[in-house]
Amino acid sequence: MVSKEEIQSYNLKEKNILVAGGTGLVGTNLTKRLITLGVNVLSTFFSKEPPFLKENYKRFDFTKFEDCIEATKDVECVLICAAQTFGAKVMKENPTASILPNLKINSGLLEACRLNDVEKVVLIGSSTVYQEADYPILEDQLDLNKPPYSLYLGVGWMNRYIEQLAKFYCKEYEMKIGIIRPTNIYGPYDKFNDEKSHVLPALIKRALKKEDPYVVWGDGHTIRDFIYVEDFVQDMLEVVNKYCICDPVNIGCGESTSIKDAVKVILDVCEHNVIPQYDENKPSAIPYRMLSTVKFESIFGKKKRTSFRDGIKKTVEWYKSTMTP
Repeated sequence: MVSKEEIQSYNLKEKNILVAGGTGLVGTNLTKRLITLGVNVLSTFFSKEPPFLKENYKRFDFTKFEDCIEATKDVECVLICAAQTFGAKVMKENPTASILPNLKINSGLLEACRLNDVEKVVLIGSSTVYQEADYPILEDQLDLNKPPYSLYLGVGWMNRYIEQLAKFYCKEYEMKIGIIRPTNIYGPYDKFNDEKSHVLPALIKRALKKEDPYVVWGDGHTIRDFIYVEDFVQDMLEVVNKYCICDPVNIGCGESTSIKDAVKVILDVCEHNVIPQYDENKPSAIPYRMLSTVKFESIFGKKKRTSFRDGIKKTVEWYKSTMTP
C-alpha cells in the first residue's frame, strides 16, 4: 500500500534534480521533459556528448566513487539512468561486459545519496531479474530460487543484487527509493551504432539503408512489449512523485508484439519494399518476455500509450534528422 505521505505531490520545481546518465535513451528524453517542466535539473554524461542544452550537463564518471559524491551534493532527487547496456550479440559473446561497471555505478550512487542526504532516488532496474515465464509476469512472482534466463544470467543476478542493495538502504537508512522494472524502451536518442544497438534501432537503420537481402536474426516469433520512451518518462515521473517506497513496479505498454510484426511496421514506415529473411542460426534474445502492468495501473491508473506504429514513425523521423546528407 502507498502511504499518505507518498501520495502527496512531490513538487519537482522546488527541488534540485540530478539525472545520472543524461545522454542515453531514457536520460536524454527525461532531461528534455524536466527542462520543459521548468525543473532545475543537472544531467550527467561520460563518453557521449550531450545533444542539446549543454549548460544543463556536466561530465562525471560514476565508476569512480568521488564522482558519485560530487555529483549528488546539494541535490534533493537523483534519477539513476546511468548504465552500460548492450544488444543480444554482445550479451552472447561477452556476457560479463556490463556487470562490473554497472555494479560500481549503482552501488556508488546509492552510497553517495546516503552520505549526501538525498531525499529521493529512482532506480531503473531491469526485466532480466525475472525467471523464465511464458505469461506476463507480476512483480511478486519473481522467484529468487530460480535463475534468470540463461542468456541474461550474469546481468539478471547483477540486477537482482542491485535491487536487494536498494532495499537494504531503504530499510537501514530509511531512504526513499523507487524501483522500476521496464519492458523494452525505444524512441529518439536510442543507440543506433552496430555494437550496442537493440533490436528496433538495428532494424530501422538497416531498413533505411535499403538492405537487400534484409536478414533478421532469429525466427521472428520472439515476443516483446515495446514502450515508447516519452510514455516511459511520464510513468517514471509518476513513480518519483508517489511511489518511492522501494517496492518494484513494472512499466510497459501492456501489448505484445512479435519481431515479425515489428519488422513489418518498420519496413512499411521506412518505405523499404523487401521480403525479410529470417536466419535462425544467428543469436537472438529469449523467445518470450512480457511484464504484467496490473500493479502500475492499480496505483497510477491506466495510461494512454503511443501506438507502436506512431512510435516507430517518430523514431524514424528523429533518426533521419540526425543522418548527414
